[in-house]
Amino acid sequence: MMKKNYFSDPNKVPLLHLFLIFFTMLPVTMIVPVFKDIIKDIHGGNNFMVSLFMSIAMLGSFLFSPIAGFFSDKFKNRRTFISIFAILDGICFLILGGTREITILQFARFFEGICHIFVIGLLLSSITDKENDNSNPTHYKKGILMGLAGMLLSLGVGIGSPLGILGRQNPYIPIYTASGIMFAIGIISFIYLKDHPIHFHEKVTFAKWKKALSQNKYFLIPYIYNFIDRFTVGFFVTTFNIHLRESLSLNSGQVGFFLAAVLIPMSLLSYPFARLSKKVGTFPLMLAGSFLYGVSLSIAGYLNHPKLILPVLLLCGIGAGVMFVPSMMSASLMAPKGYNASVMSGFTGVGSIGFMLGPLVSVFLENYLNTNISSEHNFGFLSTFFGGLEVLVVLLTFPLYKKMKEASK
Repeated sequence: MMKKNYFSDPNKVPLLHLFLIFFTMLPVTMIVPVFKDIIKDIHGGNNFMVSLFMSIAMLGSFLFSPIAGFFSDKFKNRRTFISIFAILDGICFLILGGTREITILQFARFFEGICHIFVIGLLLSSITDKENDNSNPTHYKKGILMGLAGMLLSLGVGIGSPLGILGRQNPYIPIYTASGIMFAIGIISFIYLKDHPIHFHEKVTFAKWKKALSQNKYFLIPYIYNFIDRFTVGFFVTTFNIHLRESLSLNSGQVGFFLAAVLIPMSLLSYPFARLSKKVGTFPLMLAGSFLYGVSLSIAGYLNHPKLILPVLLLCGIGAGVMFVPSMMSASLMAPKGYNASVMSGFTGVGSIGFMLGPLVSVFLENYLNTNISSEHNFGFLSTFFGGLEVLVVLLTFPLYKKMKEASK
């Protein structure tokens, strides 16, 4: 008798998919601590080129995310696309490590973002397929699997950043390690991964989104929170990253550790505060978490000693963990019946746009401050600007507390 595959059993947790989600996210932040070494020191670029290196990958992911879903649904095959694009992603990383032309480097980074969204997007879609299977009484519509997937996704991002220490002697080692991880994911997916029957979802269109907006405009508030949050993260992983390397003379391993101080608490706290939000509501946690995150980020830019910066970054991570999932849940709760996919697609989209713009805007503002204001606190002003946006959105939306509570019912 053929042994039953774990993924075909509706009562089993799809462990392989979940582990692949975790490992797929490691390369995302593993290479961040060596951006400065590769773009500026080796290729002779500037801070704008470093920021573009992050933003252009996000642009590729943003543009091709719906295409990945369309093709996998059309051909009813997620495994093959995951395998192919994981291997292509590995090839892109090899090009990133092998080219000495900065233009080719940026193009390869754009295509790396495309390949990555195919892999992670379709792995998450596979989890959704299982959760939307009504023959699966253990997990059907309970959010358990997506909660696990989200936690492992963010944990992969958090644990990836300390691996930047691999680039302490040679900045290309994290790049080649990322390539090896993606090749391994491609091979493992092709050999062992099994597709669950695909469950189609409502078609997402701009017309549907507008109709949802006409029924409940308050879901724009979690949109704003998500945009600002991703916008500030874009600043954190690029301009703040360069500040730690150049102004404080930290090496890539130390920078990775500091990034992890924000990302790991955020991932570990996401699930408990998602549970807490069911008791106290989502909006209070959005307010509290964003305020703590914003104040901490505002302070961080003025500190010049690693021992002072680290606890402040931990507070940033705690604040992010408190508000990240509740803001997502808030948008979902306020989505009119039958429009949840459209509302959540918009939520994800504005977050991606924020992440794309954050690095570029931060470099523009940094150059403006350095050109027009002669002060040793310029980076502190910049950090206060980004942190202040979080505080500002809290102050502007706090008067809507009662209306937000009613809109979430």
